Amino acid sequence: MTPPLEDPTKFTPPPAGGRGRFDDPVDAAEERPNPAVESFHRLKRDLDELKEYGSLYIATRIDGIKRTVRNIGLYAAVGVLGLIAGGALVATAVGLIVVGIANLLSELFGGRVWLGNMATGILILAILAGGVWFMMNKLTGTWRSQTMKKYEQRKQAQRERFGHDVAQRAAEDRSGKGH
Repeated sequence: MTPPLEDPTKFTPPPAGGRGRFDDPVDAAEERPNPAVESFHRLKRDLDELKEYGSLYIATRIDGIKRTVRNIGLYAAVGVLGLIAGGALVATAVGLIVVGIANLLSELFGGRVWLGNMATGILILAILAGGVWFMMNKLTGTWRSQTMKKYEQRKQAQRERFGHDVAQRAAEDRSGKGH
């Protein structure tokens, strides 16, 4: 036997303080949070946090670069000041030596200061010219020998690879013995 069906024309309000058999779906949704909405909010919060961490990382990198540039500038300024001070000291020392040599030669020339100064100037210029000439010959000779050595090595590599080098090939072509 089947239980009797309730009369659909009769409406029974839910009991006070509780819910009836037919809960309102809108009220039920308000009680239980939507997992998709919660996930979206958590994702948004995580992205905001990641964005802040990335921004912090970039800011620290930029500040590190700024610090490096400042340090380079500071060391460059200190280096320039040191170079100026060192140059002034060397110039002063050289000046005192030159004046001392001029005074010595003036005494040797019987008190003729003009002759001592002139002889010192000529002597200093001759020493400088000799030093420049010597260094130029030394450098150009070194550069020339390095260049010749480089091309000799290339010709040796050509002989190993092809059985002859460019100079040998050119000599063969001039004599008419070419391939």
